[in-house]
Amino acid sequence: MLVALLCVAVHVAEARIGGGQTGAQALTESTFNAFLEQNSKVLVDFYDPKDPNWREGEAELIAAVKYVRGVGSKVPIGKVDVSKETALTTKFVPGSKFPQLMWFLHGQPTQYHRTLRTSKAISDFVIALDRDAMVPLKTEEEAHDFVPAVFARVAKNTATFRTLEVVAQKHMDTVAFTFLEGSSNEISWFGGSDPVKYEGAIEVTAIEKWVQQQLLKSEPIPEDPSLLEDEGSMVVVGKSFEDIVMQKDKDVIMQVYAPWCGYCKKFNPIWKAFAQEVSEVSHLVVAKMDGSRNGSPFPEDFSWDAYPKVFMVPAGQRKPVHFEGDRSLKNLIDFVNTHGSKPITPKADSRSGSMESVMDL
Repeated sequence: MLVALLCVAVHVAEARIGGGQTGAQALTESTFNAFLEQNSKVLVDFYDPKDPNWREGEAELIAAVKYVRGVGSKVPIGKVDVSKETALTTKFVPGSKFPQLMWFLHGQPTQYHRTLRTSKAISDFVIALDRDAMVPLKTEEEAHDFVPAVFARVAKNTATFRTLEVVAQKHMDTVAFTFLEGSSNEISWFGGSDPVKYEGAIEVTAIEKWVQQQLLKSEPIPEDPSLLEDEGSMVVVGKSFEDIVMQKDKDVIMQVYAPWCGYCKKFNPIWKAFAQEVSEVSHLVVAKMDGSRNGSPFPEDFSWDAYPKVFMVPAGQRKPVHFEGDRSLKNLIDFVNTHGSKPITPKADSRSGSMESVMDL
């Protein structure tokens, strides 16, 4: 998809007026807002000079800037030293790993923030975002060059086009939204196999959910009821994520693991003991998901780059609270009591020697 987008981006960017710097402009709290206000699109690199790989990363960023300038993109690129600009860091990238690249549009941060370290990854990221949200085509066959892509037969300046444009702006670096002028309002997904036709309502929420479903990596939902639970934890896959993790009347704590992860194997007996200790708490669901085989349908809020990852979603909420600290039985129970909608009462022996033996594993 990025190869096709590059051709579009070059054509669009050649007509833009912008700076031609070959590096990133250093920004401070006093210059940051003005830099954003002067440019409709901005990429900002939040970096930590104490990172032992920082010098190498700086060279990769400079190489990426030179490359995108060479293909016609003039998007201004700034950089923020997180060790000095703590207010900016806390506001835009709290608790992040660095370097962290963030895309700003019309002075506002977007959901596009990535930890990228190579010049190719950085330049691909810029090229994918520095374009119009909807890509016009001359023939339907061209849509296959953008896989994965949404293809629509729709007229510009219509309600349907504007709806698609809103959804497209949420997927600039992952999906190309393409269209042919037409009045049928037919929408299809091109994902490498047979096209999937959209049959839902023409509204942002419905189309966005459909796109997420097409992108979602997921194992099949187990058909055998005995496979829906494993050692006291409900088994979650990508397709069942929303139904199990986001419940109106129950708190959910979930571990995302990988079968090959050594830390996960060490943590498993503690997690199993935790599930047993809270098994009689009716308002709490303990769940787990193989993150190497399943993805998140809500990557803006639920994501992971290491295993195991533990988070909790209180009843009626849709955003997670992340677990940090030592992975002990006591800390897991304290975490649930701190962030859950109701306090829990584990089994009587959870505060005695059984806990200590589990924690020593």
